[in-house]
Amino acid sequence: MKKLILVCGPAAIGKSTWSEGYKSSHPEEKVLIITADEVRKEMYGSYRSFPPNNNMLLVYDEMIDRAEKICQSEESVTVIFDTTMLYDERRLYFRRHLNNFDYYALYLLKVSDYEICIKRNHLREKEKWVPEEIIRDMAKSYLDPSPDCIAHFDEYKEIYID
Repeated sequence: MKKLILVCGPAAIGKSTWSEGYKSSHPEEKVLIITADEVRKEMYGSYRSFPPNNNMLLVYDEMIDRAEKICQSEESVTVIFDTTMLYDERRLYFRRHLNNFDYYALYLLKVSDYEICIKRNHLREKEKWVPEEIIRDMAKSYLDPSPDCIAHFDEYKEIYID
């Protein structure tokens, strides 16, 4: 089976930690993680560098290309997308462009108080720090998926990680 898991949440909520935990706890699956931060760093040289005009679609399209290549080359694989995807438009962008998987999951990571993200942010390597006002704006913009969005996935979960 070829499975795609979209792991969503504001900066510093713990998407990468959750994704690595999933990988460790599922040794029976071949799990590959595609992280927007890492792809952006590879493309633009630094975690602090962004595409021209902040056009993150360039990064997202590269993530999609990588996932498609993995899907074509592997008989059985779980690909995890680790990026914010704060609202339906972005979640559905990935879902609409990735059609060769057998199973699609949408996981929203949540915490009871998003100030936790501010604290976690400062535990990251300094180059990955996100300005606090951006994290707060992300938390305010983070929306639950609509029923229409959920209908595009085989599985939907809200995962509280605090």
